[in-house]
Amino acid sequence: MKKFLINKYPATRWNDSTPVGNGCIGGSVYGSIYDERILINHEALFNWCQRKDIPDISYALQQVRDLMDKKEYKKADSLYIDILKEKDYHPSGGKFYPAFDLRLIFENQAAFTDYERQLDLENGVCSITYKENGKQYSRDIFAAQTENAIFVSLKGEVPFNIKFALEKHELCDLPDKWGGTEATIDFHNHAIYGDFKTFSDLHYCGMIKLISTDGDVSINQDNASASSMGGNAKLEKFIGVDNATNVVIAICVERTPVGAEALDKQLTFCKDYETILASHKEAFARLFNKTKLTLSKADNATTDELLLKSYDGNVDSRLIEKMADFGRYLLISSSIGCHYPVNLQGLWNGDYSPAWGATYFNNENIEMAYWQACRGSLSEALLPFFELYDNLKPDFRENARKLYGCKGLLLPLFMDNDSGQKKNLQSHVLYWTGSSAWISAMYYEYYSFTGDKDFLKERAYPFMKECAEFYEDFYVYDSNGKLKSYPSNSPENQANGTFEGNGKLSIAINATMDFALLKELLTNLIHSAKLLDVDFEKIQIWEKMLQAIPEYEINEDGAIKEWMHPDFLDNYHHRHQSHIYPLFPGYEIDSENKKLFDAIKVAVEKRLVIGLRSQTGWSLSHMANIYARLKDGDGVKRCLDLLLRFCTGQNLYTYHNDWRNMGVTLKFLHAGKAPFQIDANMGFTAAIYEMLVFSNGKKIELLPALPENLDEGEISGIATQSLVDVAISWNKSDAKATLYAKQDTCFDLCCFAYPKLKNCNISYQASKTRDGYITIQLKAGETCELNFEK
Repeated sequence: MKKFLINKYPATRWNDSTPVGNGCIGGSVYGSIYDERILINHEALFNWCQRKDIPDISYALQQVRDLMDKKEYKKADSLYIDILKEKDYHPSGGKFYPAFDLRLIFENQAAFTDYERQLDLENGVCSITYKENGKQYSRDIFAAQTENAIFVSLKGEVPFNIKFALEKHELCDLPDKWGGTEATIDFHNHAIYGDFKTFSDLHYCGMIKLISTDGDVSINQDNASASSMGGNAKLEKFIGVDNATNVVIAICVERTPVGAEALDKQLTFCKDYETILASHKEAFARLFNKTKLTLSKADNATTDELLLKSYDGNVDSRLIEKMADFGRYLLISSSIGCHYPVNLQGLWNGDYSPAWGATYFNNENIEMAYWQACRGSLSEALLPFFELYDNLKPDFRENARKLYGCKGLLLPLFMDNDSGQKKNLQSHVLYWTGSSAWISAMYYEYYSFTGDKDFLKERAYPFMKECAEFYEDFYVYDSNGKLKSYPSNSPENQANGTFEGNGKLSIAINATMDFALLKELLTNLIHSAKLLDVDFEKIQIWEKMLQAIPEYEINEDGAIKEWMHPDFLDNYHHRHQSHIYPLFPGYEIDSENKKLFDAIKVAVEKRLVIGLRSQTGWSLSHMANIYARLKDGDGVKRCLDLLLRFCTGQNLYTYHNDWRNMGVTLKFLHAGKAPFQIDANMGFTAAIYEMLVFSNGKKIELLPALPENLDEGEISGIATQSLVDVAISWNKSDAKATLYAKQDTCFDLCCFAYPKLKNCNISYQASKTRDGYITIQLKAGETCELNFEK
């Protein structure tokens, strides 16, 4: 079944355009018939990156702790900020920067009919089709998986005239105080070369090149007059093609100014266009089809129709399926075959000052972008993620040493692609130490889903070990022999209480998330060290720390506490759900631990009911994943429905908040509009995978959180931590599953929505530890087929 997103009208803003990408280069297709723009991005273009030596203020850690011991939390909250300001430390982080536009001007013959802007999710191609005077015209745009270029193919049933140019992207949001971009644009054979330098010394280059045509080519440095173009569009230094039925243009951009000759050579291909297109489609489809999802019957419904229908509250399975597939498409397009991971906007940005710089946030957002990767058999998408964090280790060591006097790695809350230093002088940024452990969990998850022992030995274990060295130095023992985390922060939330500044201060003691992350890190390290037969003395240290982690606490509402200290009381009005980490994205708590499982349920409901107007697009995606772990399918769908109705645009991009401001989420405007963020797109896909298959290395649960109205569907190619690939289909009465073992494995299994096992093609036995589960052993390459009914 073909997978398409269809819009019946073009975009007027880049936020509504159709994205294409190959990890390195991204394109945003507006789809205009007459005056078209394709915005170009490059993964490495971050402007305003500043590095500055962090002053050594490690002595201040004891001062902060002394203030906190005296309950002077307000003074403690600002201490690090004040000291760093006194030492003139306030470098800025980078901002993801638009490269340039390909501008295309067409000579219209008549009013168009039958317009369609289409995205082929399976093959990674955007198409624009329409008719003039009954004659068909089409464009195909794709970022080649097999070449470092974007291709634009233009075809007409009858000859057409076109002019194209390389231009700076629209400067409407560029603050005057930052200056502009100096652009030198010149011809090079049948290409246009651009050399760009920003006020902050970002220097890059790009080229658009005519690859082939059957028309007449001209090069013109004069303005195109209104009359000659059939409208009021003007171009400088353009290439014109007249009387053509076929035009192919290629685009490339490089982070360093390599010169016109180098780019011209890069855009000289030994294969013809059709071969390149076929190779790209094959490569993209191979990735996309590793996991296949079907929740509805195929039809030609447009995205516009489905969104409009959903806005009144009737969200159907067609839109849910498209949204899940789109999140997968975005991950492939922005994080495979590249050097940098997905940022806040993936690979696509048309703002010179994007919200939060469109950088990398380590306290939720970048993790959410990759939750789907391993489960969806796209573990290779994580490789640029690991490349970035491995490369920035020297900065992480500087953070730990100079801010807290500790060994090991201390990751910042957010960072750009050039620096891992802690730069931002806000207390919730300076005092949060959990990012080291959370990013470590992503390393271990890659190993647990792939079984790649070389990766564990050479990359995951060294990173996790050095992160643990920070916590070994940072944590202290209290009078009861339990570990104490302070200063602490539960990401971006402020605790209630009776102290001065309650509800406004970020600093705290013993955030629940701190201990959940530490427990996970130490558990994974101990298991890895034993598997690799290394670091026996370290194992003893980690086991001692593990035993000293305090137990989770439950408040008077029956909810798991966000802070495990009597001075810091829960604040439900917040978008983050950090204290839920032991359930998701961690694996520590599930329904087998009923007391804490139920306490997490209460905490989640408090967030969604009491704090609904404090939620965001990404927090609704996060909440959907949590509900999947709670085995509440209707809760999953409720969150995804809210996301689709209020925080999703015409091209299915997700927004930080309700962009129409209808009161469902918090209100936030950047440059007068709700900002696009890609994390909710990615988290949506992860939630679909989570609700259909769960695994933790010991058990596999099929359809653990199936919503009541999704009564038929199928999914294949879901990877598990038992190193088994799962395919499952279901209808109103029964379900069928196929399990394929990639390695020798043993695990418990159950199917929640269809608990009665009808038959199985291999021998099994009832689980000795879990009621309603069976235990299955498989050899590498063996397939198990099972049938279930209600």
